Amino acid sequence: LKEDYRYFNRNSTYPECIEELTDLIRYFKESRLVCYSEFINLLENWFEEICNSFQRPTEDRKQSNALAESLNQKMREFIMISNGLSNFERFRARVIYALNYRIGFSLTSNIQAYNRKQKK
Repeated sequence: LKEDYRYFNRNSTYPECIEELTDLIRYFKESRLVCYSEFINLLENWFEEICNSFQRPTEDRKQSNALAESLNQKMREFIMISNGLSNFERFRARVIYALNYRIGFSLTSNIQAYNRKQKK
């Protein structure tokens, strides 16, 4: 059953995912294994969201929140390294500068902006 779900998650497409996920839930229920009861509830409660995750709007790739999670982790690391936040505006500027190589900065309005060199 676990491998069936993994196969579904890897290979299913949006038009067929509703039927396949319904079948998978039915198979999990028919197995009557107690260890899957919480997982069955999860599949039923998040059915629509799971099916929506199979839409591939850009470059034929599934939607993911991996980028947001990665940025959140990096910001947590900045907070930890700096021993907390005493000035939010400065922290915000530091994070924006550190996470985006295309952003330049200037110390005052009289000094021109200096852009970072991109990593290769």
